[in-house]
Amino acid sequence: MQTSIPYKVTAIILASGQGQRYGRPKSEASVDGMLFSQKISASLLEAGIRDIVLADAEETASPLDTLRAAVSKLETKPDFYLVFPVDHPFVSSETISILLVSAYENPDCVIKPEFRGSRGHPIIIPSSLNIYAEAEAGLREIIRHSGIATVIVPVEDAGIMQNLNHLQDME
Repeated sequence: MQTSIPYKVTAIILASGQGQRYGRPKSEASVDGMLFSQKISASLLEAGIRDIVLADAEETASPLDTLRAAVSKLETKPDFYLVFPVDHPFVSSETISILLVSAYENPDCVIKPEFRGSRGHPIIIPSSLNIYAEAEAGLREIIRHSGIATVIVPVEDAGIMQNLNHLQDME
């Protein structure tokens, strides 16, 4: 399901980290013969997002540092960043489209998906959010202290919750 995109959206797939619990870097992990990042990219393309960045900063970088490094390398500033951890490869393109519609309807808000009462990934943040603000606890803390409203979007997609931290999570 491709969404008509009236705003510029850059999807940033966070793919740094050693994957110690997983047994190898998650950026090298695959499902159905595709790397996690390839599976995510296919869903993003199907949803109409063409600006996709694979952010694989230093293996020791935090997700926030990886996001910051990716954003600092962009030539143009988008309206939104769709922040997508690489260990969530089962999110459907339909869910991404639903989140994009909510972002367009709420352009100054953070958009978070929720499946049966639990929040997951990916999230969409407006580029007006200062991701360089001081934060010991990461992006969640920056969002909480930013004053920017958060819109929770109910979706029927368990993939938003399926964080693959261990090989047995694939079973």
